[in-house]
Amino acid sequence: MKNSREDRADNQSSACHAGHRRDRRFGRRSRRPAGHRPRPQGRLSGGDVRGRSHCAGQSGRVAGAAATGESVERGARGGPAAIERGWIYCARPDHHLLLKRAYIRVTRGPKENGFRPAIDPMFRSAAEMYGPRVIGVVLSGGLNDGTDGLLRITELGGLAIAQDPQEATIPSMPLSAIQNVEVHSVLRAAEIPAMLQQLVRQHVPDVRAPAGADSHEEAEAGELLHQHEPAGTPSAYTCPECGGALWEAPERGKLLLFRCHIGHGFTAEALLAEQGSKLEGALWGALRALEENAALYRQQAERQNSAGLMSLAEKFEANAIEVEEYASLIRPLLGRNRRLHDALVPSVAPVPMVDEAEEL
Repeated sequence: MKNSREDRADNQSSACHAGHRRDRRFGRRSRRPAGHRPRPQGRLSGGDVRGRSHCAGQSGRVAGAAATGESVERGARGGPAAIERGWIYCARPDHHLLLKRAYIRVTRGPKENGFRPAIDPMFRSAAEMYGPRVIGVVLSGGLNDGTDGLLRITELGGLAIAQDPQEATIPSMPLSAIQNVEVHSVLRAAEIPAMLQQLVRQHVPDVRAPAGADSHEEAEAGELLHQHEPAGTPSAYTCPECGGALWEAPERGKLLLFRCHIGHGFTAEALLAEQGSKLEGALWGALRALEENAALYRQQAERQNSAGLMSLAEKFEANAIEVEEYASLIRPLLGRNRRLHDALVPSVAPVPMVDEAEEL
């Protein structure tokens, strides 16, 4: 990315969550070596907190890249990691991947929408540093991760691309991007590489942040937020991650955003999902406690009955029946909570995936 030409987007940022691993056509169309491209370029890719990044399977096919660039590994051990052209950088497990002026920063800052690595901080950091040179791509994934970051990219002159929700394994992320952001293109996965190659040949003003400039990214500097309140107004809600108070952030487009004083951030949809998960855990805990309580009452009833203390045995049995009735009220709530959670994911049926062998 050390280039004097003012090409479009020395930096491309792509994002995908669970489900994108089956969208193999994206990687297949882009696997030519970097030397075959009209111009070299760098890419940042979001991953998942579980194990190695999902992008690892794709990155070996694209531009001769490594799943986790050696320079990113150096940055994770402390100190900035210089960006090298022709590499794809995927987030390490349980770390945010942020773009700075000519280097990459790996950090374990506050989670965003319950994820670390998260897509929005990566997009926002790229936009702050490189403005109109950034292209953000959102692929298959759940809820609306990536939408806030895409908004920041387009606000600063960059471009947004979304996968066609009709073919996405999980359509929520591209749908949210299309509904909330002025996207440049909505394309099938196989069409995205050609569009990127076309866009990176365009000339755009170099309005990158000056050397030494730094973005105020909560995912990086969450530890500083305890010194002042987050922007916005206090809400009645608490953070699912730390239990602290949440502030309702100033409106950006159609998104409703919340952030706590530690730096954890949520869209309204992500907050609902996190609350639903916590609620389900609480309901299961209550059900377990009630059923154990009923079982213990019944065991005591049997012991008293064996001892000939019938009156006491009847009291224990009555208590067991009463507690079981309480448990029977909770069990239907578990199903209702699951249905509410599932309703957050739009039902767009994906098109049948083409088997990889058929593409060869």
